[in-house]
Amino acid sequence: MKPVSLAFLAAVLWGLWWMPIRWLDGLGLGGAMAGLAMNAGAFAASAAWVLVLRAPVRPPARAALGAALVGVGVTLYSAALNHGDVVRVVLLFYLAPAWSKIIEWAFLGLPWRWPSSLALGAALGGAALILGGDATALRAGPGEVLALASGLAWAIGAALLFSGGRTGAAVLCVFTSLSAVATGLVFVWLAGTALPPARPLWAMTQGAGLGIGYILPVLALTVWSAQRLAPATLSFLLTAEIVVGVLSGVLLLDEPFGPWQALGAALIVLGALSEVLPGLRLSARKELT
Repeated sequence: MKPVSLAFLAAVLWGLWWMPIRWLDGLGLGGAMAGLAMNAGAFAASAAWVLVLRAPVRPPARAALGAALVGVGVTLYSAALNHGDVVRVVLLFYLAPAWSKIIEWAFLGLPWRWPSSLALGAALGGAALILGGDATALRAGPGEVLALASGLAWAIGAALLFSGGRTGAAVLCVFTSLSAVATGLVFVWLAGTALPPARPLWAMTQGAGLGIGYILPVLALTVWSAQRLAPATLSFLLTAEIVVGVLSGVLLLDEPFGPWQALGAALIVLGALSEVLPGLRLSARKELT
């Protein structure tokens, strides 16, 4: 399968990630504990994967840092899903394409085209509408702040992965999941939560199982695609998560989704399409010639 198709599949799976997060929360793993349990399972499985493959665990420094920052973004995102409305968190995370476009232009030397301006303006305008006209983190809730921070960490990590040289997905998953676990431990320490928690120990085991069966495959798809697609292209492709996450959140959680949120979501999707479609058309023409 092509990187575009695999990135789209990863987006669909990320869009449904709130379900195991909220399910584990119902079992007693609140805050960052659900993400910590799943990422710990993903780390154990990815480390075993590397041992079986006998892959050298020495990726380029830039790729390793990029994978680690993606791990930070994963943990911040999981915490945001527990502290905020799923719809708002999913949509605000997708300021990541805007950050990625700026990083591409400022640090990677990629050209700035008119669709880039449209994409950036649409993403920022959509975020402002989703926040009810107030896009400042100072007045946003903790879930919104974490969502914005996770998008920024993801954007920087994707840029470093793209420019850091090719490395096996298994090795990158080790760095990503280990970083996610470390970030989760910081959250748990700040919250003063005991490790392991006394009552939901079985829930931790279930979370680790979800990490092996759900998170690790999604991470592998994501980091593999990140090395082959430009950061903004990858981030905008992953906005398919918006459709999956928002629709599932509205339908299953009955979360508020009024006309302003709908308009904001439409603007973010418009920005995604304006950035991705020209590149896909160019690739299709090259394949035909």
